[in-house]
Amino acid sequence: MKKILFIGLLAVLMMACKKDYIIGGTRNETNKVNMTTYEFLKSQEITQSVARLFERANLINEINGDVTLISPNQYSVNRYLRRINNRRLRLDPRATLWTVEDIPVEDLQQLKMYVVRGKYTSNELNSEGIKLATLNGTDSVLLALRESTAEPAAAWDGSNVSGAGYQYPNFMQTIPKKVFVHFKRGANWETTGEQRAALGYDNPECDQVYQMYLSDVETTTGVVHILYVGNYNFNEHYYYHTLFFLGTRADDLL
Repeated sequence: MKKILFIGLLAVLMMACKKDYIIGGTRNETNKVNMTTYEFLKSQEITQSVARLFERANLINEINGDVTLISPNQYSVNRYLRRINNRRLRLDPRATLWTVEDIPVEDLQQLKMYVVRGKYTSNELNSEGIKLATLNGTDSVLLALRESTAEPAAAWDGSNVSGAGYQYPNFMQTIPKKVFVHFKRGANWETTGEQRAALGYDNPECDQVYQMYLSDVETTTGVVHILYVGNYNFNEHYYYHTLFFLGTRADDLL
């Protein structure tokens, strides 16, 4: 069965590499959309809740400026709410569960950590990356274009063991490059995975690095990259982002 599934996956990927292969609609050769950054977020199911948070934070003008948005996604928001609600339920099993409408507006000012001034697509990036200050004035990120050996969700099995059969080099002649973001969270940059693992991913000082689900969307006002998405059962993995880095894996469980 595993062999059949792998052959099926290989066939799909080979078709997807053809230039004339289109999934879900017409091709956008330029990566440009005729809408503002805020309108684009509202138009995508994966970022509609994020658009609402920017709206509640009164930050629409900021994201519609000459900026690059490293956007969280629906699952980032879901995981934030899951952790908040688990904390509330531990204190009071009858507590009312929060939704996106209940996140305090003052807390939503942290959304500035996902915005940098200027427009940065993959054309402006390299493997070393560019360090950039965010709009909140206290955080820094590094944007880079690097080879991606696998999709995060397919790269590991339930025991955090690399799923070698899903590694791109095993069935592709060219390893794809993707936009990565490195969030600096403490006093120092943890530049390697070994440094981050030694510090501990749940440590609030530990940097976090993610690849993108979608990159290089050029709106009429700026550029949008969307962080990698996951599903509800992501408490064992660190490649899924939690909005504002709230909590730890312990908060994923009630």
